[in-house]
Amino acid sequence: MHYCPEKSWYVLRVRSQAERLVHVGLHHKQFEVLNPTYQALSIRKDRRKVLTRPIFNGYMFVRTLLNPECHLEILKTPGVVEILKSPSGPTPVPDDQVENVRLLEKHVGACFFGTDFEVGDSVFVKEGPLTGLRGVIDRLDRKKLHIHVDAIPGSVMIDVEPHQVQLEKDTVYQLVTK
Repeated sequence: MHYCPEKSWYVLRVRSQAERLVHVGLHHKQFEVLNPTYQALSIRKDRRKVLTRPIFNGYMFVRTLLNPECHLEILKTPGVVEILKSPSGPTPVPDDQVENVRLLEKHVGACFFGTDFEVGDSVFVKEGPLTGLRGVIDRLDRKKLHIHVDAIPGSVMIDVEPHQVQLEKDTVYQLVTK
């Protein structure tokens, strides 16, 4: 099995509803852990409640210099199922992808629909809490723009004001013309 020679981020698959247990367990073992969450409104018959939920159910990130001993220590943590890997060994996640995930965690905004956008367009958030986030439009709805963010495979829906998003090709054009 091949391990990356430097400190990197790795994706952990964890048991359902065990994200908090894994976070605490790895934190006690001195690992740097990222469990991105968002606030969701839960409407019950008698009350409304704001819940904190994970962005990626069943997945977390851990940053470490992975070696066989460290790998085993992570796997012995209650709730951890596996470290995502390829046939050659655990696969590190590039830092820019983890930064995209951190930006998603800070996200606050309203839904929008822009007629200038098409499925497959690369977009760049130019202002607001998601500044620097890059992704590809996966689907357009009447009030939402679904963007595939290069992090964990899947579409992540984000809510931003129309003036905060710019097509990636427009950004490249501005750089060339300046």
